[in-house]
Amino acid sequence: MDIVIIGNGAAGMNAALDVRKRHPDWSITLISEESDHFFSRTALMWIHSGQLSHADTEPLERDVYARLNFRRVRARATGLDTTAKKVLLAGGLEPVPYDRLLVACGSRPRPTPFWSGYGELAGVGHFVTHQDLAWYEKEVHGGPSLAGGPPNAEAHLAATTEDSPYQFRPVAAEKRGRLAKEVAVIGGGLIGIEAVEVAHAAGLHPHFLIREEWFWPMALSKAESTWIAARMAEHGVQVHLEHEIEGLNGADGLVTGVKTNRGDIPADCVVIAIGVVPNTEWLGDAVERDKFGGIVVDEGLRTSAEGVFAAGDCASVRWFNGVQRPEQLWYTARDQGKLAACALMGDAVTYKRGSFYNSAKLFDIEWTQAGLVGFDLEDQEETYLEEQGAVRSTIRVVHRRGEVIGFNLLGRRYDHTVLIRWINERRSPDWVLEHLHEASFDTEFVPALSIAQGGR
Repeated sequence: MDIVIIGNGAAGMNAALDVRKRHPDWSITLISEESDHFFSRTALMWIHSGQLSHADTEPLERDVYARLNFRRVRARATGLDTTAKKVLLAGGLEPVPYDRLLVACGSRPRPTPFWSGYGELAGVGHFVTHQDLAWYEKEVHGGPSLAGGPPNAEAHLAATTEDSPYQFRPVAAEKRGRLAKEVAVIGGGLIGIEAVEVAHAAGLHPHFLIREEWFWPMALSKAESTWIAARMAEHGVQVHLEHEIEGLNGADGLVTGVKTNRGDIPADCVVIAIGVVPNTEWLGDAVERDKFGGIVVDEGLRTSAEGVFAAGDCASVRWFNGVQRPEQLWYTARDQGKLAACALMGDAVTYKRGSFYNSAKLFDIEWTQAGLVGFDLEDQEETYLEEQGAVRSTIRVVHRRGEVIGFNLLGRRYDHTVLIRWINERRSPDWVLEHLHEASFDTEFVPALSIAQGGR
């Protein structure tokens, strides 16, 4: 059996590993242009800040392709011939035939609205790919932190064609003759705050431009976000709320600022972090796609083309409320990749999304979310508590008809597996508040939870 997987991220690699466990003699080909090695995309910020090397962010040993007899094709897929069962490649390379195909090509930065200056000015980029990381490091540090990377690391990351989305962005610092002094980050989500944090770690006081009334409204309430924004300001971040971007200013081919509805913001480096979209334009009409660009799959992760499956950020799956759309999370990519492996091997499978969960550290404030938060369901109620003693934290419990359906927790670390178990057990809000300490994931010397200390 010839198995071909497009993408070597969490979905693609988990699928490849599981297929190889059961079928040591099958041919497995992985096609990817961004990087030779599977890496943790959420760890790019730690490379930028000098705390991890590239190798530190790679979950698998670098000899995994040779050891497990995976064929690696470093190229960009440009289309599918679903009749001949071949993957078309850029650069005049021979198409790759398949018996069964998994498309796990992930996401790409959301296309920028028609802002003047975006395409022409050096010093403007994203923070999603390895190539974005190299650009951003050069703007802020003067060179990439490629310690632990392969020899000739930049050549290793070079795009394979001139029109590739993985081309390196032009670096303003090189043209200007000095490093960036004023960084502006556009977009108020997780990627945006990561771009802000690494600029802060470099000793800068970045501008954080957010179009909404508060930071990250899809995940945080106004009260929660107000605390995060205040903490960012204490660190020297210049948070600008309700700022609509109208364009970028420039001179001599270099970015000089951001034009907003509230005036101009000076900047010699601009990171655009307005989200990601499925990286599926290259597929054309070979498979059905939804309005978000996601590849529509059924409960078995099958696409509209025979023998073709999809998983990860690029797959459009059915949500609990009947909506068909992608789930762009590392956890779901991993889970879908492992299920897709079973489908590639001919097993009858059903993808049923479990309880949502996510976690991050927003500057020095822990964040844990589990269950249904932010969906505004019928009969939904919320209990909000605030701790302001030795530790500051907030607790938001979402419940419906006497049963807890979600948690949003800031300031302390919690074990999401315990929270999800309580959701599945249909615990009452009073019960979970009484037992919340059992889900504590704090380190040894953090004071115990005490809502009574200034809480409400």
